[in-house]
Amino acid sequence: MRRGSAVLMSVFVMGMVVVAMGWPYVRMAFASSAHYSQQDKRQYNYYTPDLLKEMPRLSDNYEFSYSNISGPQAFVYGLQFKGTTDTSRIRDYLLSRGYEKQKQCQTKAECWRSSQNQDVVSFYSLAELNMVSVELYRRGHNE
Repeated sequence: MRRGSAVLMSVFVMGMVVVAMGWPYVRMAFASSAHYSQQDKRQYNYYTPDLLKEMPRLSDNYEFSYSNISGPQAFVYGLQFKGTTDTSRIRDYLLSRGYEKQKQCQTKAECWRSSQNQDVVSFYSLAELNMVSVELYRRGHNE
C-alpha cells in the first residue's frame, strides 16, 4: 500500500511540475494583447513572426506588440522604432522578401503584400514623435 501511495504522490508531483512549466504558455495562448522587448525571450519567441524577427532594426530603441483582435480569426503583430523616421530599409527588406507595395491601403500607411501568404504589412513614420511603426496583420495562424 505504501508503494502505491509513493507512486501516486510521484505522479502527482510530476504533474504539478509539468503544469507549472507550461502555465506561462497557456497564458500566452489566451492573451488578447502583449507588449514586450526582444530580451523577453519567451514572449519574443512565442508571439513574433519570422518576418518581424528578421526585419532590420532601424534604431536601438524598439519594442514589439501583439493583439488578438477577433478571437482566433485575426492577429496584429507590431514593431515600433523610436528615434527614427527613415523607412527606406523596411521597403528594401520587404522587396527582398517578395512583398509588393499596394496601390491602396485602408489606413494612412504604406501597405505591402506577398503572393506567398495572406499577411498585410503596413508601416508609417511620425515625425512629431520621431518614430516608425510596423504592423503585420494576419488572419489565423499561418506561419
